Amino acid sequence: MKYDLSIYELGQLLTKLTKDYKVELLSKAKLSGGWMTIVGEVDIISVPEDKVVIKGNNIITMNIKDQDCRGSYIKITGAKNGVFNIDIANTKYKELGGTGISLNKTKINEDECKLRIDEDMIFTIRNAKLKDIEALI
Repeated sequence: MKYDLSIYELGQLLTKLTKDYKVELLSKAKLSGGWMTIVGEVDIISVPEDKVVIKGNNIITMNIKDQDCRGSYIKITGAKNGVFNIDIANTKYKELGGTGISLNKTKINEDECKLRIDEDMIFTIRNAKLKDIEALI
């Protein structure tokens, strides 16, 4: 399902998700010679406290923790009257056969969801059903 969320609504959703589920992030940025990625488990540090977008009340701060370090901060800043394009769906995977011969079918994992912000940020929500995540919005 696709949604358009304000910075406040996105902050509230991410806060609920990280409290109830294990959430991991894959964030990528295109560079002239390739790309940069940030991967890790998400902890929400701060979110906007009011629906009104003003200076200082339009930032979601996340700590992205790696296995071996304390993490790095990423900030999502919302523009006035701006919305984020959100897509929520079950994760998909391809299963390889033991013989190497495969029909190359894509299967759906009913116990895991992905939340995308545009194409650059992909949140994986572990042990979560799609209907439960959509109910939080």
